[in-house]
Amino acid sequence: MPQDPPLPEQIGLKPLTLKAAASLLGLHPNTVRDQVRRGIIPGAKIGRNWRFLEADLVAWIRAGYPEAARMQLSAQSKEALWHSGNVQEFTTSSSQARTERSLDALLERPTGKRPKNITTD
Repeated sequence: MPQDPPLPEQIGLKPLTLKAAASLLGLHPNTVRDQVRRGIIPGAKIGRNWRFLEADLVAWIRAGYPEAARMQLSAQSKEALWHSGNVQEFTTSSSQARTERSLDALLERPTGKRPKNITTD
């Protein structure tokens, strides 16, 4: 017995309207429309309406992830761990205070005597 081909919705090819795409991306429809026109977000204008594929929008979102967050440490391990490139080292309070003082010193106005007018008679 032959199987029916999968529906587009089942394979991530669900077409979305401009409002639905904006909702998925968490943006205003005007922002989405502008970014599609500039070629930033994938989409197509069919007739008078913009159409988007859900899979394309999800892939576009994933493309914005940092490279380290997209790479698996081991694809063969049972529990593949994901690592992030946004790890920050902790600073101790003394080094932080020293950094703050040096930055404050750079922002201070120079003090001292005003330059004298150098005019000759």
